[in-house]
Amino acid sequence: VTSALSLVGDVGNLSRRDLLSAAAGSTVAGVVLPKSGAVAAPDSISSRPLAVIGASGRTGALCVASCLRRGIPVRALTRSGEWQPPATDVGDGGSEYTIGDKLLSIQQCDARDPKALEAGVDGCRGVIYAASASKKGGKAKEIDNEAVVAAGQACITKGVGRYVVISSTAVTRPKSLGYVFTNVYQNIMGEKRIGELGVMSSYKDIPKPSASYTIIRPGGLEEPKLNTVLGPAVLELSQGDALAGIISRADLAEVAVEAALSETNNLQNTSFELYYTDSAQPCEGRFKVLLQNGEVARLHGDTYGDLFSGLKRDGEYYVPI
Repeated sequence: VTSALSLVGDVGNLSRRDLLSAAAGSTVAGVVLPKSGAVAAPDSISSRPLAVIGASGRTGALCVASCLRRGIPVRALTRSGEWQPPATDVGDGGSEYTIGDKLLSIQQCDARDPKALEAGVDGCRGVIYAASASKKGGKAKEIDNEAVVAAGQACITKGVGRYVVISSTAVTRPKSLGYVFTNVYQNIMGEKRIGELGVMSSYKDIPKPSASYTIIRPGGLEEPKLNTVLGPAVLELSQGDALAGIISRADLAEVAVEAALSETNNLQNTSFELYYTDSAQPCEGRFKVLLQNGEVARLHGDTYGDLFSGLKRDGEYYVPI
């Protein structure tokens, strides 16, 4: 895996994916999602769905499928009002999730329309923002910045407990290879960072701790021929945007759903990087020492709860300069 692949974040649409795939040598593939280990939500809120904005994208579709596999109601929000399951999203028994699933509702929602966002998240217990710029869906400023902030404001207005944003590693490191390589597309890394800051600002003065955001910064999105959920034991989280690596869309989707469902305080108003432990590398060469010296915590766990337990809120962890 090249350094560029390790440092490039979620590309989210075909034209940009083609650019990154050509550079990194990645392939588009199906996903195998095992049913074992799924954690059901508490009964008190189990009737309220999770909403996935950008549910027709490759990562968003996997988030929807993850919810269905767990038996969790989910609302797929797409620009077209249509949703198709991942091409080879096969569970343990070989079943495929379909648009006829009773746990699934599909709703038209253009992320550029604040009113549509409010309607889309209304009544949801959590929201995952998995949309990104595309030729038909909107430019980076609209989708990776303005709509990210607007969706967060919609969540606040409608009383959604957890807003999960899928962003990118290296988004605060404009001199890094990952930033430079990805940012050639519509200043997308710059727009993602502005979107992150807008979300942080929106939630800054919220008095209720039950309303919070979680920003996930995935490493380069690896897409092998068999894209299996490997689970928490092989994952690493860090904070401060100094370390990166690679991660599959399948594991990213699992973490996003877990973050949306979790009630742990560690996930309230925080940002973290996500990648496989064995792929960890510095975002920039000057951060290589951080792999060993312990200044940046490298978090691991056999369960998602353990994995999240060492996280700190934004502003409370060390950020290398």
